[in-house]
Amino acid sequence: MRIRLGTRKSALARVQAESVAKLLRELDPTLTVETVLLGCVGDKDKHTSFQDIGNVGVFTKSGEEALLNREVDVVVHSLKDLPTVQPEGLVLASVPKREDPRDVLCGLKFDDIRSNHHKIGTGSIRRAAQLRSFFPDIEIVPVRGNVPPRLRRAVDKNGIDATILAAAGLKRLGLFEDSMECLNPQIFPYAVAQGALGIECRQGDRDILRLLKAIECKKSRAETDAERSLMKYLNAGCNLPVGVCSTWKNTMLYMKATVTGVDGLKQIVDYATTCTYGVEEMGKVLAERLLDKGAGELLRACTVNSNRKKVESLLKA
Repeated sequence: MRIRLGTRKSALARVQAESVAKLLRELDPTLTVETVLLGCVGDKDKHTSFQDIGNVGVFTKSGEEALLNREVDVVVHSLKDLPTVQPEGLVLASVPKREDPRDVLCGLKFDDIRSNHHKIGTGSIRRAAQLRSFFPDIEIVPVRGNVPPRLRRAVDKNGIDATILAAAGLKRLGLFEDSMECLNPQIFPYAVAQGALGIECRQGDRDILRLLKAIECKKSRAETDAERSLMKYLNAGCNLPVGVCSTWKNTMLYMKATVTGVDGLKQIVDYATTCTYGVEEMGKVLAERLLDKGAGELLRACTVNSNRKKVESLLKA
């Protein structure tokens, strides 16, 4: 059996795709897995902010189009990039074991950051907002692009003193070092589904669905289903200031969720557990609680077109 596996062209995307190909080959050594490189808007334009190019599906749409056009059989995504609503005929078939979901501070230690003394590079509104909740006057420098050049800017002190990157990407690329600081997710919650891969395929491809389900990690699927349910019911995209921290106690999943104002002045927090709800229902209930506390207003400040200049100015302040 031959499987055409689609992926973005970046070094990290290729490593992620190869990890899935390896799992499939180990499951069935008779499989032929062929990697197909796909372009996307997010890779072609590394300078425009996600708010201006449209952050929903910016890294995933081309892969989904390739699936629908039968140019590939499966696509490997960074699951945090995949919209919660998929095109008709496609399905999120599998979530393999999740890598470390935490954020990592590269170039400085968290306790050494001082307002107005250090420049932190990030293109993430969530990370910028969460930093401002600790350091209200910190200078944020908008930075986009692949992991290695962003890390290099922090190491070389090229216009920034530090940057925040995902632990998963650094570890998958072999770039993580002990000198880097993994941020405590209880106080610096990570993005929804960060560190997880999502494997998408056509709904009717039963043989492929069976193979993909066999390489799925049940705990990782439960975590990310709960987190993505939260994002769906908040009606929030992947680059908005929504943070989560999912932990297990025996068979029970606990989730902390936060929505942070882009200026860092207000943060709304709530918690839920599967003791009371199923994973998707837990995400829905948690979203409703956050909205009842005013999370919708904080999110709208980042998404309404008339506020885009305000958001950009806050990022650069």
